[in-house]
Amino acid sequence: MGRWIALFLLCLLSLGFGAASLCGAAFTLMALPDVTRGGAENYAGAALVIAVPSLLIGGGLCWLAVRLLLKVWRNPASAATTTPDEPSP
Repeated sequence: MGRWIALFLLCLLSLGFGAASLCGAAFTLMALPDVTRGGAENYAGAALVIAVPSLLIGGGLCWLAVRLLLKVWRNPASAATTTPDEPSP
């Protein structure tokens, strides 16, 4: 039962972090053309300050959640006993 709860939570995490990464990517792409434009109301830099970390952190956490999800899905015993610094057999 605990394995299924872990799988469900990891699925939710990967979907949530994936959505955050996609949102960051969309706002980054929308802000890039406005970076070169001048003007008093150019907020492209502020959008990039928020969007780029969302893209990078969301993408990294999504990758980690999917990696853990696959590890738990394939072999539940190794996921519970190995640590990230310890190589799996």
